[in-house]
Amino acid sequence: MNDPVRIMYQSFTDPAHHQPYLTRLADYLGEIAGPGVTYEVRGISPADTQLGRLSELRCGVQSVAGIVEAEREGFDAVLVGHFQDACLFEARTAVDIPVVGHGEASMMQACMLGGRIGIITLDTVYLSWHREQIRRYGLQDRVVDVRALQLSPDAAVAANDDPAAYASIKKTFVALAESMVAESEVDVVMAAGGLFALLSAHDVIEVPGALVVNPTLLAVRQAEVAVSLARALGTPVSRGGPFARATPRAVDELMDLMGDRR
Repeated sequence: MNDPVRIMYQSFTDPAHHQPYLTRLADYLGEIAGPGVTYEVRGISPADTQLGRLSELRCGVQSVAGIVEAEREGFDAVLVGHFQDACLFEARTAVDIPVVGHGEASMMQACMLGGRIGIITLDTVYLSWHREQIRRYGLQDRVVDVRALQLSPDAAVAANDDPAAYASIKKTFVALAESMVAESEVDVVMAAGGLFALLSAHDVIEVPGALVVNPTLLAVRQAEVAVSLARALGTPVSRGGPFARATPRAVDELMDLMGDRR
């Protein structure tokens, strides 16, 4: 890509409550961004802390509104930095820039790194959600194991400033990964989401028999490729299937619901 690229990173954390985390995330994105690519991190208020489907829906709708605003502001793409990919497909119908989901992008890319993928999520509440994601993306034969740290988002954020807490979380992560290797023959392991990914971004996590990869790095690379492809193809996605373009009125109605009176 020769022209500058601006990508908005839509986090599901709160800009006020989780500002130290978002600052660290922005710094990390700056470190791994490709040449000529800049990232701007934005959050959601209130954050996605009440784990479950209803909170995912509420945050997903807020993210779609944020993605519409990002297109209006001239961003070249949006990376939804939330592994559950809430309202990802709906967002793609609302804008004419690439919308990349953290979960979909990192799982697809992980399949190019190994034969059997295992993911480790924060909480058991997400286990069924991730299994649904895996089926939606047709990856049942590749993403073969999902396990949970049993860790709250706030605890994961706080561990950025607590080395002992991170060491404990890492120990649990490695134990779960080793179990997946032994029991499911997994050869690639990654966290489900950006919280542990950022915690461990500058650490080397070794699990015998498996490659441990950072899902945020994988998703970032996919977002940058998506911009190149959209420019070459003239469209971010096919408009003949599930990503058929929403009508302008449908987009306006959503934005009105979210308080946009432009």
